[in-house]
Amino acid sequence: MGVKLESLFGNAAIGPYLSINNEFLLVPKITPEEKFDSIKSAFTDDFSIYRAMCNQSALLGSYIVMNSSGILVPTLILDEEIEQLKMATKDRDMKISVIENRDNALGNLILCNNKGAIISKSLSKNISTIQDILDVEVTILEFAGNHLPGSSGIANNFGCCVHPLVTDDEAELISDILKVPIDVCTINMGNPYMRSGAVVNDSGAIFGSHSSGSELMRLSMMLKL
Repeated sequence: MGVKLESLFGNAAIGPYLSINNEFLLVPKITPEEKFDSIKSAFTDDFSIYRAMCNQSALLGSYIVMNSSGILVPTLILDEEIEQLKMATKDRDMKISVIENRDNALGNLILCNNKGAIISKSLSKNISTIQDILDVEVTILEFAGNHLPGSSGIANNFGCCVHPLVTDDEAELISDILKVPIDVCTINMGNPYMRSGAVVNDSGAIFGSHSSGSELMRLSMMLKL
C-alpha cells in the first residue's frame, strides 16, 4: 500500500466517512462503485474493504473507532448494522461493543492505535469497556485547546500527527500514551483537524484531495508510509 489522494461525495474532508485499522477499511454503503474501486486501488489485493452504515448514515469515521483488536460503535447504530459488521468480520478475531455516551461521534472523541488510546473526558465512564475492546491502556487527555482528541490527530503504530496548537507537554504525553514519535501537521491545505481529512494504518493512507505536497511529505515521513 501507499498514499492516495481522494475525495468522497465531492468532499476532500474524507475522514468522517471512512474508518480503518490494519486489517480492513469501512466505507459507506452508498459509495458509488467507481469511487469504491478507486479507494480499493490504494490497497493490496489481500486488504479487505467492507461497505457499512451507522444509523443509516455515511459518517462511519465520525461514529466508529477501530484498532486491530476491536470495534467501538455508538448507541444510535441499528441492530442490523451491527450484525452486518459482525458478519463482515466473522473470520477475524474482532470484538465489537456499543459505547453508551451522550455524544455519539466516537471518532471525534478517541485517538488510538494498537499501543494506546486517548479519550475525551466525556467518555470517562466508558474507560473499562474501551480498554477491553481495544486491548490497550486508555488515558483521558484533551489537547490543543479542545475536547476532541479524535478529531485533532491521526496515528498508526509508527507515528502520530496532531493539531499545531498542541503544547510541548501535551505532545510528550501523547507520545508516551501511544508509544510513537509525534509531530504537528495540517491536512487539506491547512486544516488543523487531522482526522477530518485522513485515514491511516501501518501500511498506507488516504488523504484528502486538497492536501499539499508539503503536508503529504510531512505526514508520510512521520507515519513511515
